[in-house]
This record gives sequence, structure tokens and C-alpha cells, in this order.
Amino acid sequence: MPPPLAISVASFTLAIRGRGGGVKSGFVVQSWSHRATFTTDVCKPGYTTDEIMKTYTDATRRLLSPPACKCTRTIKTLMLGCYIMDPYLSTIGHTVQDVVKSREPEYLEFAMCPDVASPSDAQLALYGQRFMSFFGAYPGAFKWLTGLILQNLAFQGSDVANLVSTCSKLKILRLRFCVMSQESVLELDAPSSDLRSLELRFFRCLHVELTCLPKLRVLMYDAWSCENPPMSFGYVPQLQQLAFGCPAQYWQKPFALSQCLSSDTNLGNLVFNFYNQRIWVEPEGPQRLTPIFSKLTDAHLGGISTECDLNWTMFILEGAPSLQNFHLYRHSCELNKSEDDAEKTNLVWQASNFKHLKLKLFVMKGFEEEYKVMSYIRLVMERAVCLKRIELPAKIQCNKCTAISSRFPVDEASKHRIREQLRHGLSSSADIIIG
Repeated sequence: MPPPLAISVASFTLAIRGRGGGVKSGFVVQSWSHRATFTTDVCKPGYTTDEIMKTYTDATRRLLSPPACKCTRTIKTLMLGCYIMDPYLSTIGHTVQDVVKSREPEYLEFAMCPDVASPSDAQLALYGQRFMSFFGAYPGAFKWLTGLILQNLAFQGSDVANLVSTCSKLKILRLRFCVMSQESVLELDAPSSDLRSLELRFFRCLHVELTCLPKLRVLMYDAWSCENPPMSFGYVPQLQQLAFGCPAQYWQKPFALSQCLSSDTNLGNLVFNFYNQRIWVEPEGPQRLTPIFSKLTDAHLGGISTECDLNWTMFILEGAPSLQNFHLYRHSCELNKSEDDAEKTNLVWQASNFKHLKLKLFVMKGFEEEYKVMSYIRLVMERAVCLKRIELPAKIQCNKCTAISSRFPVDEASKHRIREQLRHGLSSSADIIIG
């Protein structure tokens, strides 16, 4: 049985509103004068995927069929999650297309994956073709699609671009463990697209080019397998949140952010995850970064190995004059170590003698009482002249390791000593919260 998608496999949710009378089906008895949400899960223990999909499509068809009474109804939200299996897709397509003919839902989402757990390259291609055939056969349904979650599919060169361009109401697109055929370039040039959120997780391609996505606000690219930089930006003027994460491979060279990011954004929130491996960004001066980070208010740098020096992170602070919240997460746990992982090297960067006027909060998870960490925090306190609060929490959120470092202060006397050492010789009045 394949792993479930973000929503339960073979489940759907309906929010129904209407007037007068009542409705009774095999699943629902609900007064039309109230709003209701219904969820059906047909993943029963011991069921084969054929049995699951047969039960699922039957339930979908019955629940979405017109009511027997002479009343009206509006389906506000329709979320369908299922396996990509024939002949069931055609039933789902017909059913959804009939629903949107009478009245379009405010939110329509498909979440789909193969019915095998670890598909081969040939199976990835097969299921990709099945989905694209489904897409081409039911344009009426996809016209109203607002959310799409796909997993373990292979796409031809223009498939994803066609999805984004054709689904004019699509706001959310999540592609997980998918691949471009022959690992070609994924280019999205859709001036009329309504896409607001794009997630690429373990997405294999040669490169991603966001040529034109005028309404894109949220972007996540996690665990890319191409050369750096993994992505280039064109016209994305509303981009507000950007999350990059990757365990660097030995053949992936660090890259400068100015090679990748565009100044034509509204970037306010930045998240980087280095997965406790080599740092894959190359520090650079504010002349190049400030046009890109001029509106950045929140930065999160995670998965920084405890072996790594921290002073290099100051280039983010120097290049983002509007930054208000700065979060660092360092940890020594090795997660999913691979022979292709890049060798860790200490990144050296000498920050200029700048002063930051907007930073209010600095948070470091994984604090240890050691020279390089203490020196780094003092450096932040020295440069961020308006800093109000420093948080050094004790607990590390890690599924592999729950231990707290022996160099983390646990008694009040130790915490007081550290506060005094951090403040010594500095004029900072920031509150220092430890633990």
C-alpha cells in the first residue's frame, strides 16, 4: 500500500449550504439551514486498492449526485484524494464535471498518487501519462480546480506548464517526489495564472525557471537534485515567503543568492534548511543583496551543523535592513547520511562594521556554552543596536535525538553567568531568555 498523501487517501470533504427542506442520503442527514462538513474515509484494513477505489468512487458519485428533493444546494469546498487508477478516474472526472456545471465550488482540490509505494521510472512515466490523460479528458473539472497535490509522477517537458496555464483558478500546486522526463527544465511562464503557492519537494529536474507568475506568494523547494543554483526568478512581484532546503551533495557547489533571486519581489519571510550538511549559500555583500532583501522582516536559518562557524550568517543581517526577527537552529544529529553528501567545510566570512537598526528578536535553538557561539551572539548584540530580546531555548525539535547538550546551562547560577558574559562591555539592553 503506498503512503498516504497530505490528506487521507480516498477521503473527501464537503461543505454544503442551502435553503428549505432537507436532504437524506446514505451518508448525510442535515438541515439545509445550517452549514455542515462531511468526511468519508474508505481506507479499510485488508482492502485492496481496487476495492478502495470502487468503494470510493461509488461514495463520491452518490454523495455528489443531485438531491432527490426540489431544493438547491451549493458545494463550497470539495477535496478529493485518490489513487491514479483506471477506470475509476473517469467516474470521478464525470462526477466532478457534473457538479461544477450546476454551480462551481469555492474550493476544489485533487490529491493523487500511484497505487504502488515505490514506483519504478517506468511506472512514474505511466502514472504521469494517466494523470495527464485525465487532465485532458475533463477540462470542465480542471477549469475550477484551485488546489492540486501530486506525488510520484513523471512529467513531459510542458506538462506542468500546461497545468498552470490551463487551470486558470489554480492557487495551490504541490509536487512531491515527481520528476521531469529526462530531467529537463521546468519553466513556468503564465502571465494569467492565479497560482499563489508552489511546493516542490524531492522534485527532480535540470533547473526551475519561474519566468512569470504574477500572483505567486509562497514558494518552497526542498531537496533538489540539480546543480546550483536550482532555480531562477523572473517576474514574481508578489513573492512573500521563500523556503529552500537541501542536504548538499558533493557535486553541488555553493551559490550566491543574487545569482538566483530577483529584486522584483515582495520577499518578507525567508527559510533555509541545510540539513546539518555543508552550507550551500555563498555569502555576499549588501550591494547585491539589499535590493533583494529590502523588505525582508523574518529569516530562519535551520539545520546548521554544530561544527560550522556562525559568523557567515551576518551577511543576511547586513543585506536585510528591515529584518526584525532572526532565527537560527543548530544541531549535531546526522540525518539520513548518504555517501553523496558533500564534505562539511567551515564557511568563513568577515562582516563589515555595520549597524542594524530594525532587528528586535534573535532566537538560537541549539545554544551551547562554547567560545564560537558566545562570540557570535555578542557580535549580533553589537551590530543590532535596537535588539530587544534574545531567546536561547533548551529543547531541540528533532525526531532522531532528544538529548540536551551538556554545555547547555540548566541551573540559574549558570544562566546568570552566561548573561553577564554576553553583556560584558556592550551597551545592549536586550532581555536574554535562556531555557
